[in-house]
Amino acid sequence: MSGDFASARAAIDAVDPWYHRIEVMPGLTTPGVNDSQLVLRALDLPADLSGLRVLDIGTRDGFFAFECERRGAEVTAVDYMPAEETGFPVARELLGSQVDFVQENVYELSYEKYGGFDLVLFLGVLYHLRDPMLALDRIWDVCRGRLIVETQTIDDALLTPEGAFARLTDIDPRLAAIPLMQFFPGAALNNDPTCVWAPNDAALRAMLEEVGFSVESQLRIGQRGLAFATWQDDPERRYWRRRDRAVGRLE
Repeated sequence: MSGDFASARAAIDAVDPWYHRIEVMPGLTTPGVNDSQLVLRALDLPADLSGLRVLDIGTRDGFFAFECERRGAEVTAVDYMPAEETGFPVARELLGSQVDFVQENVYELSYEKYGGFDLVLFLGVLYHLRDPMLALDRIWDVCRGRLIVETQTIDDALLTPEGAFARLTDIDPRLAAIPLMQFFPGAALNNDPTCVWAPNDAALRAMLEEVGFSVESQLRIGQRGLAFATWQDDPERRYWRRRDRAVGRLE
């Protein structure tokens, strides 16, 4: 099917909706709403990922997983949705990809089950989670290298009671330096009931550091923020993380 433009177009048209824009062959790109190339440029991934294990959490149609594979990585793609409800199987077949898709929730990731990854991509997921710190704990468990997080942020997009967006610094310049998160009840953000929490840049950095990552840099693109971090092992942070999940006394 990969060499037949007409059958490839028919396979793409059978998927509704697409989220990622994936070029599956010259002149044929999936009609996703996400500007995947814009985000990819912001990630500034190495051109050569040979020999690295990559985990793409919330892979959806698989754009970033396939891109990492193209650069030489061994890739595991994870999403809570079954692959058949996304464009992933179609894109994988058209691209001739070997990316391993696993239907899994981020809260269920563990080193015992998946081992360690040199690079973890956590793109467009954090603000959809009811328990973002638990998710970051689980990511720390399986990361043994670099983590890139991309999420909705509130520095330039605090949602006001009137339903408009405001900049934190316009309210008070000091707010940008204070770790803050905004909770979105119901479908308050974008009329989407899956949007739950969004941090400001300071909160995103603090959350990652609290879990055990060292934040190298951050970048903001409109209402979205990116954080680039490296895994580190801090016994004291591990202790307090275990204590939060424990019953009774920890030795």
